[in-house]
Amino acid sequence: MRPTLKTRRWSFAASLVGLALAGCASTEMTSEWRDANVAGAVLKGQQVLVVCQSRDHSLRRICEDQWKMRLQRTGVAGIQSYAVPQLPADGMAGNEEIRSAAVRAGAFAVASVQLSPDDLAVVNPAPQVGIGVGGGSGGYRNGGFSAGGLGLSFPIGWPTAAQGMTCSVAMLDAASGAVFWSGSATAPPSGAQAGQVAELTQLMIDALLRAGLLQ
Repeated sequence: MRPTLKTRRWSFAASLVGLALAGCASTEMTSEWRDANVAGAVLKGQQVLVVCQSRDHSLRRICEDQWKMRLQRTGVAGIQSYAVPQLPADGMAGNEEIRSAAVRAGAFAVASVQLSPDDLAVVNPAPQVGIGVGGGSGGYRNGGFSAGGLGLSFPIGWPTAAQGMTCSVAMLDAASGAVFWSGSATAPPSGAQAGQVAELTQLMIDALLRAGLLQ
């Protein structure tokens, strides 16, 4: 059976969507900066207060837990801000408040992490089942079944949404508040936000290792 004009249009549109998503299909750094005056693995053997800021309280805790676990693998002790008294439950604290908390916790540095949803979102349509009505030949086409001249398709369940995530990190000296490293990254659309946070955290840890701040 020859493809119809409608079929070709849908195929072309699907190809465009696929090409667009292919360009953002991996978690990657988008920018990075390091203070040239900071030399050596200054974070080695130190304690770092991790402050993840997110509108989602559970994501904030997941983020800080991920940082603590992955910092520990490099010989650095991470301290979750949600475990520090007198800090806001959502992590939205001012610079002086964070520095004061870092000093109380005995931290050498602060990892200030900002998590936010990306502008790119993808809606996955619900699966469909089709029923063919009529005589002649039947078959599966365009997400449904057709038989003769009439094919009916019915969605099963609801469409699901997947959204990208952006992460921005600043490493600050707890004593002075000066930023000595910063980086930004994006994660592709996904319905598993915890997985996005894990990938973004590891990406940042890898970047700190490459920068020589960790060993």
